[in-house]
Amino acid sequence: MAIKDIQTFIDKNGLVETSDSEVDKPIWRKPGFDGVRSLLDMEKELSRFLREHRDALNLNREQVGMMIGIHQEIYARHERAGAKLRVTRLLHLAELLGFSPIEAIYAASPQFFGDSEQEAEIKLKLMMRMLDLPASTAQHLLMMIEGLSPDSGSENSSQKRPGADRNG
Repeated sequence: MAIKDIQTFIDKNGLVETSDSEVDKPIWRKPGFDGVRSLLDMEKELSRFLREHRDALNLNREQVGMMIGIHQEIYARHERAGAKLRVTRLLHLAELLGFSPIEAIYAASPQFFGDSEQEAEIKLKLMMRMLDLPASTAQHLLMMIEGLSPDSGSENSSQKRPGADRNG
């Protein structure tokens, strides 16, 4: 059943009406640290992120394009924010270039990780460290964190609905 009062949803989730060059109609977004970052700016940050990771591996665009099954010029458009990057292609690139999709999301929208730049950076570092933990250590850490969390009794605590307070 759909929400009857969309304005209540918008207000509850801190969304603001904005315009974007990528969309013909008004859209609602959650502001980041410096207001609402345009969709194009997010694409540019993803592009920069990809280029840096490709360069760090001493690969050229032709080599990466070949490995993901597209022409080098199409891949180059991804690195120039001239072509939209599908999530599935981003995941494929993460496999090939050895980065976590979490890092790519952070590059484009760090506000998903915290209410300030400092908090977001700390949480990204924590997530990246957790990804490198052995499975048994990760399980022990999860048990410890669940014991500290105020919603630890909820079985669905890790599946919060969109817009729910991410800071517990």
